[in-house]
Amino acid sequence: MREETRLEQADEGDDGDAATAFAERARSEHGDSIRRLVAFGDATRGDDRGVHSSIEFLVVLEDDDVDDGPTLEEREQRLEGLGKTVGIEHELVVEVYVLPADRFEDENQQDHPLVEEALEEGVSYV
Repeated sequence: MREETRLEQADEGDDGDAATAFAERARSEHGDSIRRLVAFGDATRGDDRGVHSSIEFLVVLEDDDVDDGPTLEEREQRLEGLGKTVGIEHELVVEVYVLPADRFEDENQQDHPLVEEALEEGVSYV
């Protein structure tokens, strides 16, 4: 997996990148509960598919539900909503896949084709 430097570039004014926009907003809203955030798909590879361009995110969240905070399901819904917003802003199809950290760490889950694709060709933001 490629190590990410785009967040550093974003600090210099690069707000046109959908992956960076999603990553910054997700980290702002969910902070330390994000264990991993990986962008993958044709848009991260630089494939220009016009209106059919898409970007996918694998987000691994700590399952640290607290009595007064949002549940894992609520955080997942917020991330999916953020993906839709970023997709509209950047004219991309955005898919967000959320996994609880304990499931992500399961060896069987690491062999899932979607997880493999994200980890092998994706760009890590967290």
